[in-house]
Amino acid sequence: MSKYNIPPKVFLEMGAWRQPLMMVDRIEDYKYGDNGYIKVIKHVTFNDPYLTGHFPDNPIMPGVIVAEIFGQASEYFSFISDICDVFAERFGESLTSLRNLSNFIHKPEFIDLVRERRAQVHGVLASQNLKFKDIAYPGDTIEVISKPSFSDPAGFKHYNVTANVGKKMICHGTIINFRETKQQG
Repeated sequence: MSKYNIPPKVFLEMGAWRQPLMMVDRIEDYKYGDNGYIKVIKHVTFNDPYLTGHFPDNPIMPGVIVAEIFGQASEYFSFISDICDVFAERFGESLTSLRNLSNFIHKPEFIDLVRERRAQVHGVLASQNLKFKDIAYPGDTIEVISKPSFSDPAGFKHYNVTANVGKKMICHGTIINFRETKQQG
């Protein structure tokens, strides 16, 4: 459990995903800025719908779902960073960590900002270059860390990503998300 009291409803509103494709169970840590990152948690359960037909006699976490966790974690990083930028501009206060966010996340003006920004931004997983080293099984908890690498002028954001189960790295590589801001009016 995260050490900060951040209601799941707010993070649900931050993401564009709903069940059964919501792949982030919890945002564990976040750091804003040039050396920023996000750490998220995904619990692999026996009743996850994507496990039913994936090697039914030996259910394992599909690699494409691990890639989706990477994509969602990376989009959360970008979206939370957007919120931090707008919050600093509007309210003159810097939010640089999950701890800072937890102090404001219950306030109506913060929730309104999240909803406003979610209506403006659209992002999709565009590409991946991943190396799988091991497997996640039902009952495992996957910890994903996503660190932004660079953004290109066409709207593609590149992230270095890793997934661990305990101390064991199961996958690492690069995820590229495409993000655009919808025109208002």
